[in-house]
Amino acid sequence: MKTFLELLNNKISEFPSKSGSYLVAFSGGLDSTVLLAGMQRLRSQFSFRAVHIDHGFHPDSSKWEVHCREVAGKLGVDYVSSRIHIRDESGHSLEALAREGRYRALKDLLFSGEVLLTAHHANDQLETLLLRLLRGSGVRGMRGISEFYRFGKGYLGRPLLNMSQDEIRRVGVNWGLHWLEDPMNSQQRFDRNFLRSSVIPHIVGRWPSAGKIAERMARQMDDAHTILKEVAESDSLTIVDPARVPLEALLGLPMPRQKNVLRHLVERVGLPVPDSVQMNEILKSVRVSRIDAETQVQWPGGEGRIYRGVLYLFSPLGAGSGEDYTGELTQFEPWAGPEGRVALVPTSGPGLSDDYIKNGLSVRFRVGGECFKPMRYKHSRPLKKWFQESGVPPWLRGRIPLLYRDAELVAVGDLWIADIATEEQKNKPRWQVSWTNHPPLS
Repeated sequence: MKTFLELLNNKISEFPSKSGSYLVAFSGGLDSTVLLAGMQRLRSQFSFRAVHIDHGFHPDSSKWEVHCREVAGKLGVDYVSSRIHIRDESGHSLEALAREGRYRALKDLLFSGEVLLTAHHANDQLETLLLRLLRGSGVRGMRGISEFYRFGKGYLGRPLLNMSQDEIRRVGVNWGLHWLEDPMNSQQRFDRNFLRSSVIPHIVGRWPSAGKIAERMARQMDDAHTILKEVAESDSLTIVDPARVPLEALLGLPMPRQKNVLRHLVERVGLPVPDSVQMNEILKSVRVSRIDAETQVQWPGGEGRIYRGVLYLFSPLGAGSGEDYTGELTQFEPWAGPEGRVALVPTSGPGLSDDYIKNGLSVRFRVGGECFKPMRYKHSRPLKKWFQESGVPPWLRGRIPLLYRDAELVAVGDLWIADIATEEQKNKPRWQVSWTNHPPLS
C-alpha cells in the first residue's frame, strides 16, 4: 500500500498547475496539521507557506493563532495570518457567513498562480453530499466538494479528498503531532456539526468506506454535470442572447431538456439558479398559449418575465424614481438615478435644438396619458402606443426617462426626440440624448 506521503505527493503533482507554489490553509486542527506536516516532509518537492484565518468566534481564538504560528515556526514554514470579523446576521447561516469571510481573506492572501491547499477529506465529502441531499440539491449540487478549480489569482486544491479521517488521524498519531480541538465543532446548532458528531459516526461504523464512496459518487456527478452542460450548450445554439430566450427554442425540447437548458441560460446571465418549484413555475408560464401574455416569476436574486414570445431573464430591478419624481438635466450636468444615466451630447446630426436645452430640462417618468410626436412622424399618439409598436417590455416603460422643457415632452430616453424640438437652426449646435447604465429595452 502506498504511504501517506506518496499519495499526497502524487495527488499534488496531478493538479494542473505549473506554479510549484502552494499556500496551506492551517486551522491548527487534526486534518490541516497533518497536511502541513506532510508538506514539510515533501519540502524538497514543493515551495509552500502556511496561512491561518482567525474568525474571532471564540475567546481563545487568539491563542489558537499563536499555536499555529509556533507549529509553523517549529516546522520551519513561512507563515501568515489574518483576522476577520463575522457578524451573526438574522436570516443568514453563521456557517455560510464564516465560510464566505474565510475564503475572501484567503483570496486576498493568495499570490498570482499560487495553489491554496485545504485539508478536506472523504468524510467532509460525505457530510457535504448528505447536507445537499437533504436540501434538495440536483446533479450540480451533488458534485460535492471539488478537488481542483480556479480561485482568485490562483487555484484551490484538495489533495486529501480520497482519504478518510481515520487514515489521517493514524498518520497524525504515528508522527507524534499535536493539534487543536475546536469547541465550536461540538455545537449541534450547526447542521454540519450535527452530521459530523451524531450521524456520520454511525454511517462510517456500519459502512467504513462511506466517505470514499461519497467521493467517488461526487466525481460521477461531476461527469454527469459535464454531459448535461454539453447537452444544454447544444440545445441553446440558436439562442443569441441568454437573457432573451425565444419560447419556441424551449418548447421544441422535451421537458427535462427544457429545465436543463434553462438552468444553463440562467447561469450564463449570471443569476442564481431557481429551485425546482420556481423552475416549474417558469416552464409553466412558457406554455401559456397567448402570444401577448405577460407572466412573471421571481426567485431570490433573479426574475423571469415573458412578453411577446420571449422569456426575459434579469436581476430584480429594484425601486425606481417614481411617478412624482422630477430631476434636472443640463448640457453641463448629466442626470443619474436608478434608471441609469442621461447626458446631452453635441451632435452634427438630428438632435434637440440649442434653444430647447439652454435653460435645462427636467427628468420625469410616466404617469400615464402622455402623448408624443417623434421626429419624422406625422401624428401625435399616446406614448403607450409608441412603446407597444417598438416592443418595449411593459415592466421597463415606467423606467424610461422622459425629458421635458417646462410642460412639453421633448425626448423619450434615447429612443425618440420630439419633432418640434429639432427645428433647423443654422450655425447653432444640436444635442443628442445619451442614456446609459440601464437594461436593454428589446
